[in-house]
Amino acid sequence: MNLFFCPQCRRPFASIQTCPACNIATNAKAKTYVEKLLDTVLSKDTSRMGMAVDVLTKWLHEPRAIVPLTMLVEHKSDPYPLVVGARGLGWLGNPAAVLALGKLLLNESQPYVARVAAAEALGRIGGKDARQLLEQARKSPRSSVAEASNRALERTQEAEQDHQT
Repeated sequence: MNLFFCPQCRRPFASIQTCPACNIATNAKAKTYVEKLLDTVLSKDTSRMGMAVDVLTKWLHEPRAIVPLTMLVEHKSDPYPLVVGARGLGWLGNPAAVLALGKLLLNESQPYVARVAAAEALGRIGGKDARQLLEQARKSPRSSVAEASNRALERTQEAEQDHQT
């Protein structure tokens, strides 16, 4: 799947459409290194996808990566892309990812390893909405998901206490 970018603000989109910010057709192909990495996140080659996610989220902290990473966790069922996508969203730390991660975490039909990764990511992001989702997931019949949610809740509570002192 190719990503398309607004020629003016370079915002990524999953399909050719008009950019709501610039009112320009988003039909420009990826040109820069970062844009090519963003495009690679949705590659079928999972090795390339994993490397692109690492570079975008761990090294560059590229905020535009939230778009393809959210697409990974919302539209995949293969455990590897789900785990990589959830971890990447956690590394970005953007609260806008909480909803997508919560859907993954609470979906009992998704692979447990991806749900554990979603719990860990929510623990990294923190905030009220993430805590509420983690509280719900503590009741999961899958013990690994419940335990990961407990650990993530502890992490968010410790982080909040550190911010208060």
